[in-house]
Amino acid sequence: MANQQYVTISVNDVTAADGSTGGSGSVRIGFLLGDANQNRVVTVSDLAQVNAQIAQVVTVSNYLKDVNASGTLTVADKGIANTQITKALPAP
Repeated sequence: MANQQYVTISVNDVTAADGSTGGSGSVRIGFLLGDANQNRVVTVSDLAQVNAQIAQVVTVSNYLKDVNASGTLTVADKGIANTQITKALPAP
């Protein structure tokens, strides 16, 4: 997956909660390295969020701060986020 892009994922033959089948749908997902707060632009706020999690265990609530997806929150994550400051996803 390249940085700073959107991807559309489509699914077919989906089973609904009521048990009906055959449905389909799609979802558009934006990928932006270092965007820890998910606002589509990397700012100092993202860097601060990553920095606040260094040396913490990766959990469901802080996994977005594990920028390099190594499974560990380290200074490397902060460094990567720092190199991405001012980068943004294109307008949807």
